Amino acid sequence: MTQSRLSEPATGVNLIPAIAVIVCTYNRADRLLLALEALTQQTLPSSAFEVLVVDNCSTDNTPAVCKVFQERFDNFRYVHEPIQGLSKARNTGWQVSQSLYIAYLDDDAIPCTEWVEAILNVFETVRPKPASIGGPIYPLWEIPRPDWITPGMETLFTMLDGGDTPRWFDENEYPWGANVIYRRDALEEVGGFCEQLGRKGQSLLSGEETLLNATLKAQGEGFYYSPQASVSHWVPKERITPDWLVQRSYWQGYSVALVDSIVGKSSLYQRLSSTWGLLKRLFDLNPLLLQVLSQTKSCLQIGFLAQAKLMLSWQWGYFSRVWFG
Repeated sequence: MTQSRLSEPATGVNLIPAIAVIVCTYNRADRLLLALEALTQQTLPSSAFEVLVVDNCSTDNTPAVCKVFQERFDNFRYVHEPIQGLSKARNTGWQVSQSLYIAYLDDDAIPCTEWVEAILNVFETVRPKPASIGGPIYPLWEIPRPDWITPGMETLFTMLDGGDTPRWFDENEYPWGANVIYRRDALEEVGGFCEQLGRKGQSLLSGEETLLNATLKAQGEGFYYSPQASVSHWVPKERITPDWLVQRSYWQGYSVALVDSIVGKSSLYQRLSSTWGLLKRLFDLNPLLLQVLSQTKSCLQIGFLAQAKLMLSWQWGYFSRVWFG
């Protein structure tokens, strides 16, 4: 397996790792420590990859945590990005690195020990070479998973399980940001992530991955699923509530509307479709059934009510962005 490539600057010959693991972080030093520790346990030698932590204005002890790893391991680097925003931090990561492949890992995700090796193996063996690779994202629940969480809600927790067989992602299926890898030249071709989209501090705005992946897809690029490149993703107890899911769903709808406007969907089309979608969703919900179900507290009924709220909040998010901006 080819683990590195050569670059020949004027000062001599430097060995550049084939893959750069970019960990963008914001005030999660305790979880970041676990992610970085897992990256020291990879099956490939440290010369095969570098770890670049992009600190996006953290106010906790993130710099101190990174300093410890920099002192222990030659392939760890720390970069401070003063402009708040996940998309900005992601772009800083790939622009600072010179590696052929850019692997994004969430600061609260823990990769399996063969994660880097599985990624490189796909890029070196699968043809045509994919623009992007993604793998399973398994949940790490801080508290036991409630019975009222239905399979339809799992995407809001960034859970992904595409099975045990390597394959190309289906037509409308893409890797997710907690565990996604891109060819560097593919990122350069489309200019990276749209910095108008994505998380900023505590904001739940998203859509930057959707826009990037759709752009790559339109250029004929493919996306590959590797079951061996798995990570476990932290789900804190604060998110395991119907109220948080409703908020998350609202911002998902808002983000989709913003992406639609960026890609050029007309304002009239968006206004008509958002209004019709909201009215249809309201009429689809049977008020009498909801009233009956609200009298009891079984997990199935709680799940049904939560699912109904999520569908409505997504549509309201889209509507709000289109009409109120």
